[in-house]
Amino acid sequence: MRLSTCTIAISAILAASAHAEPNPVAAMTVQDFAAKWMMQQGDIAGTGVYASANAALRAAPAREPRVVLMGDSITFHWTPELLPRFTDTAWVNRGIPGQNSSQMLLRFEDDVAALSPAVVVILAGTNDLKVYAGSPADAAPAILARLGSNVTAMADIASARGIRVVIGAIPPFDAERDGNRRDPETRRAANAWLRTFAKARGLAFADYEGLADADGRLRGDLTEDGLHPNAAAYALMRPVLAGAVASAGIR
Repeated sequence: MRLSTCTIAISAILAASAHAEPNPVAAMTVQDFAAKWMMQQGDIAGTGVYASANAALRAAPAREPRVVLMGDSITFHWTPELLPRFTDTAWVNRGIPGQNSSQMLLRFEDDVAALSPAVVVILAGTNDLKVYAGSPADAAPAILARLGSNVTAMADIASARGIRVVIGAIPPFDAERDGNRRDPETRRAANAWLRTFAKARGLAFADYEGLADADGRLRGDLTEDGLHPNAAAYALMRPVLAGAVASAGIR
């Protein structure tokens, strides 16, 4: 693929994401391509994905308090119509498919702090759990250490800038349908840490365990692939997110 072709594709996704606050879900295929292409060029955190949209937000006076959603594909697919409804609140979706918490930390300044939101919702960890070789369970200590360090750093940056923080629990998944690359027990351990961290810091916590079946897997009727929530799942997640954001001061 020629550079000019890549440039056109990236320009298209950045133009699509410049239409104010909502996440450009309609451009999913191009979004994925742009993020992966830019990572290959050295932008491993995808800081360029929302650069145009961020510049537009910074240039325009905030008409209402902003709530920024920081995350991976689970956040990215959370369409505006499935988000909670608050009076005079702008939701800004900054999810990038496939990202782990290290990549989110690298772009946190550009995609969150620089936008001066009232609240940030950090939903990280699903891709930290993904292991390409060896045993997912054996990788647990390193995964938990990395996730904890990155979430702490993002919360510290937000707090230093006067941004209230909501910590999201890692949603359940069906390990078998997902290819057994993520360990359910590591997810439980990560969520226990996230909950304890939020409580110790006085941060709001959004717990999505209600999506799980009796065995702790993501319910089959709430997903098409065992990992990503469908519309019915987001409908269940919406009041959980609403409650957490409300407790952070947004009504």
